[in-house]
Amino acid sequence: MKKIAIYMYMLAVKIIGFLASLLPVQQKVVFLVSFEENPTAIIKQMKLANVTPKTIVFYDPRVDVSKLSLDFIKVKPKTLQQFIPLMFHLNTAKVVVTDNYFVELAGLKLRNGVNCIQVWHANGALKKFGWEDKAAQKRSDRDKKRFQEVYKRFTKVLVGSDEMAAIFQKSFLLDESNMLKLGVPRTDYFFKEVQLQENYQWSYEHLHLTNRIKLLYAPTFRDNELGMAKLHLDIAEMKQALGNEYQLILKLHPSISNDLEKLDDDFVIYVDKETPIETLLPVVDILITDYSSIPFEFALLQKPMIFFTYDLTEYDNARGLSDGFLETIPGPHVFTTTELIEVIQTNTFDLEKVRFFAEKWNKYSDGFSSERFVAFLKEQLEK
Repeated sequence: MKKIAIYMYMLAVKIIGFLASLLPVQQKVVFLVSFEENPTAIIKQMKLANVTPKTIVFYDPRVDVSKLSLDFIKVKPKTLQQFIPLMFHLNTAKVVVTDNYFVELAGLKLRNGVNCIQVWHANGALKKFGWEDKAAQKRSDRDKKRFQEVYKRFTKVLVGSDEMAAIFQKSFLLDESNMLKLGVPRTDYFFKEVQLQENYQWSYEHLHLTNRIKLLYAPTFRDNELGMAKLHLDIAEMKQALGNEYQLILKLHPSISNDLEKLDDDFVIYVDKETPIETLLPVVDILITDYSSIPFEFALLQKPMIFFTYDLTEYDNARGLSDGFLETIPGPHVFTTTELIEVIQTNTFDLEKVRFFAEKWNKYSDGFSSERFVAFLKEQLEK
């Protein structure tokens, strides 16, 4: 039944996309949004630079788009009810900006002068995706064909480093000429002291933090845990060992549908998964994560991080970790809560390795990435 539904939907994508492509291209921009950070940074800069063509934003309903309510923008949820408007606008826009894999792009006809720019939702990768994802290689030939139909629509892919450019080329089967080395807009925030300080104050006030050392646990999602929230840290053990000096902030990945059951405990601070993680980072002293992309931004703050890789082999076998994962990460990796506590208590972190990691993976991200991207966008609209 699921295969039939996918087949019928893709048939509709192709038919409606073809019919919409018979209409003339308009001087407008379409955004496909699954995470708010990059699109928000770009759209704010469009307003500042007075680059304000007709712009339509189709967003995942889980995304907070309140910051995108500007006078030149129409915001529409990406739902089945909006399918025909989506296909119409996709095929009549001069520029399409997407931050993820959207299957509807398979129905986009790239006419002369039209660009589809992938701005991705992360500026680095510790796990494999696209064609590099081991799970993708196990899919049917029809699925693989659908993946590639989407990937080949990307005329440009925005990157913040040469390392990420190489990953995109392998993940999407693209060439160096498809890489747009302008930096990642979401990283501009980490170069703005005023915004960092504002979010520092916000975190203290809204999360009721104390003067204890702040630990943030922000794991990535697991495919088999998307429908449930499951915590692999032993909170009781951590509280007993660290409760007097530390406070633990928990932040789940936004893709997980359910939240954690909250305990009334001043050691643990629960943050709604919809809260942008960048809001929290200024107040964090030590990041605890795993295969998430957040270390690439957090490293810009030059603070220590620990990688809680309790399922390292299992995750690598299922999804695939980046080549040389253990040599790449800028901090110690542990398998158990006991090991995690020991690393925190000994406080032996190599911040020089963190700085090198930040420079390497943010080579083109210097606080002005949004400005360069919007300048590029303007050029494409004027062609």
